[in-house]
Amino acid sequence: MVTFDNENEYLRFEVNERIFAIPMSAIVIILQATQPVKIPEFPDYIAGTVSHEGSIVPVVNSRLRFGYPDKEITNRNVIIICEAQGKRAGILIDTILSFQKIEPDDIKPPPNLNEDASSRYLTGVFNDADGVTCYVIDVFKMFNESDEHILDEQPAESDSEQEE
Repeated sequence: MVTFDNENEYLRFEVNERIFAIPMSAIVIILQATQPVKIPEFPDYIAGTVSHEGSIVPVVNSRLRFGYPDKEITNRNVIIICEAQGKRAGILIDTILSFQKIEPDDIKPPPNLNEDASSRYLTGVFNDADGVTCYVIDVFKMFNESDEHILDEQPAESDSEQEE
């Protein structure tokens, strides 16, 4: 399994022809997208779940969550499994573009775009090497507080060690 540790490196990806980024330090693994298993009564923007290393991980459909039209999963789609505060969630995206190192001073506060559904999930923006605006998202903001129970709790290493 590949792990990412550098806080200043970001994965750039596309959703509905817009460029977004996630800090690589939050990424556990990137999986080729398959159709997630749909779970009854989950919110529409939850595509379903996937299995990873024996855990069931909920997957957010970024297109639906951002208010864009849904489309069929293709071989270009990936699921990015992220972890924060001991919880895991996946995000289904259109395509990966690149990995890029960004200095913290180059990330600006997100714009206040009330008409844009995706703006509430932004933590900042930066311009990439080509001058294209990239929107930094927090995948865990993509869940409502009421959805927190959906996130996959990961056992802390100390808990695992105590059980042995």
